[in-house]
Amino acid sequence: MQRNKAVDAVKGVAILLVMLGHCIVLNGLNETDPYIYDVIKSVQMPLFMLVSGVLASYSLHKYRQDRWYGIKKLPKRVVSYLLPFASWFVVVYVWTHAWEDTLSLQSFLTEGKELLFQTDKGLWFLTTLFVIQLMVTLAQTLAAFLTAGKKVPEALVFAFFSFAFYVLFFLQSRSGNTFLSPSLTVQYFPFFFLGYFGHGYLEIAGFMKRIGQRRPYCVWIAGVLLTALFLWQVITQDLTKPVDGMVTLLQQMLASLLGTVVIYFAVTAWAEKKEKLQQGKQRAVSLLSFLGQYTLEIYVIHFRYARILKLSNRDLTFYSLRGIFWLLAAFACMAVLTAITIFLIKKVKLLDLLLFGKPFEICDRQKAGADTPR
Repeated sequence: MQRNKAVDAVKGVAILLVMLGHCIVLNGLNETDPYIYDVIKSVQMPLFMLVSGVLASYSLHKYRQDRWYGIKKLPKRVVSYLLPFASWFVVVYVWTHAWEDTLSLQSFLTEGKELLFQTDKGLWFLTTLFVIQLMVTLAQTLAAFLTAGKKVPEALVFAFFSFAFYVLFFLQSRSGNTFLSPSLTVQYFPFFFLGYFGHGYLEIAGFMKRIGQRRPYCVWIAGVLLTALFLWQVITQDLTKPVDGMVTLLQQMLASLLGTVVIYFAVTAWAEKKEKLQQGKQRAVSLLSFLGQYTLEIYVIHFRYARILKLSNRDLTFYSLRGIFWLLAAFACMAVLTAITIFLIKKVKLLDLLLFGKPFEICDRQKAGADTPR
């Protein structure tokens, strides 16, 4: 199966936003930036979830051929998401405690338990994405079994079970039980569902293309209006404050929805248009698509180099030439060191498996030049 370069390009944009956002916040530059970081924080992870849902929807036809398809893929999900999550916890624990000479089984188990109940102390995106993938897999499997040979719409049954699982996690988050951080699942599942249901069942992308061909001005007007609404929320609200209730959650999710939809359709439309041009004019799309194929690797590595230039000690203001220069310098250093680290880790198959969740057979297939869907 050929990769979708346009969707990979969206992933590339998303990981660049994540990298820039971490450069800003980990160096304390967000304290003098009331707007740019708000934009980045509100769209970076929702955009990843939306794209992940779109990519997962490509497997819909396989559920109809094999109703156990999703269940059979769960071991691969464990390797892809939970193994790197656990491996990086061990690496970071050993690294930090070895310097302080405080290695002990008791502290290891204590910190491991804390991580399971507060996943944002580690690579929370991996556990949250796994939980969401599990919810969708169970909902899709139930829908495939219950609608086989019947007139009940599969989409309706899938949506019903998805909503039921979502309510269960919402109730868990409200109960005070924080195992696997259900609040993160509640916050990000709607974006994954939008990508999965909208692309797989409603075929929104195809509908938008048809509208764009017949009435392009409608698409432009809708894009301008959605962008304006998103920027209005960025200007009038603090989208970076912690969620402290339903009102804050809904405000931030609405802003994220607006920004995510605009970026997704803008980037995919631009990438598809560029692909039709001459080879020399496709470099930007090719670069973003290339980055999009390594988002997990970049995600788990990049922020470890974000503070390497120690910008917090330089008394910088975000909206200044000096601040922008040092921010770009920090971003460039982080990008280069991240690329070198990924390259070296991937040279060792066992490390590629443990730290990036890439099984050996997938690594061999990629080296052989085969296309693998993600």
